[in-house]
Amino acid sequence: MFNVSFPGLGIKEFSINPTAFTVFGHPIAWYGIIIASALLLAMVYGMVRAKEFNISVDDLSDLIIFGIIFGVIGARIYYVLFPYEGSTTNEFFEKPITILYIWNGGLAIYGGIIGAFLSSFVVAKIKKISIGAVFDIASLGFLIGQTIGRWGNFVNGEAYGYKTNLPWRMVLSFESDPVHPCFLYESLWCLIGFIILHIYSKRRKFNGEIFLMYITWYSFGRFFIEGIRADSLMQGNLKVSQLLSAILFIAAVSLLIYKRVTIKKVILEQTTEYNPLFDETSKAVEEETAREVEKYLGNQEDEEDEGSESEEESADSADASADDVEGQKEEDSDNTENSDKSEDKE
Repeated sequence: MFNVSFPGLGIKEFSINPTAFTVFGHPIAWYGIIIASALLLAMVYGMVRAKEFNISVDDLSDLIIFGIIFGVIGARIYYVLFPYEGSTTNEFFEKPITILYIWNGGLAIYGGIIGAFLSSFVVAKIKKISIGAVFDIASLGFLIGQTIGRWGNFVNGEAYGYKTNLPWRMVLSFESDPVHPCFLYESLWCLIGFIILHIYSKRRKFNGEIFLMYITWYSFGRFFIEGIRADSLMQGNLKVSQLLSAILFIAAVSLLIYKRVTIKKVILEQTTEYNPLFDETSKAVEEETAREVEKYLGNQEDEEDEGSESEEESADSADASADDVEGQKEEDSDNTENSDKSEDKE
């Protein structure tokens, strides 16, 4: 148990007991209850929005189960690999069995993120689900979990920073000077990030975009927050999470830029490809028109030929008619002469 106060905000000292209650003599920590509540809320959110990401509830359930298992494993591995700031030895290396004592605390969020996303990648591959869509919805769930989960650090007296005299400074009974409430910074940062990405996710441009934006947002804030934390995990003189934040930020921003440029390039290519297609269509139309013209001209020639033939037939008919007339005249003349001869005989 320890005491905490926020004198600059007018919040007087009060006591915090990390243990919520006991069950058959086994203590149940507030940290575990808070983390479980955060996971439950993140799961409900994911179930509600699963269809929007073209993921079935059953598939999402499998992803969550494996994500929790490997997320915890990853969080524990990350935590035990690096000593706290100011420590010269790693107690877990001296007593390896203590690595399994997870109930004593010791989880690192970055390890949890890495473990959960790696397991989600494998499960999504096996189930043939869009990995980008899985990462998108998982990112929103992580922001919910981190927003609430950081208060578990508060009840454990963790995730605080160097001394400060800012109005929101936090006074802990086991620290001589007021310190930065880093847990609060990160909780608020994740809450703002969740609101922004939740709204934007409804019009995301490609699967995986929310994931990249999440990594960009979280790593950017974590870099600065980690810079003022007094209980960071260290690798030599470097704060591991701060270094990782810088790397992830650069990688995520680079991928976002690459994806957006690629999408614009595809759109432009589609536009430029449309013109040749249009030109080909125009050529086809022109060729068709030319064929129609040729056909029309051909019909005209045929009509003229037919007209010429008709004229020739008319001429022939006229000649025939003239011949008939002449013949008729000759016949009439012969008939007249015969008639005259008959009369003379009489």
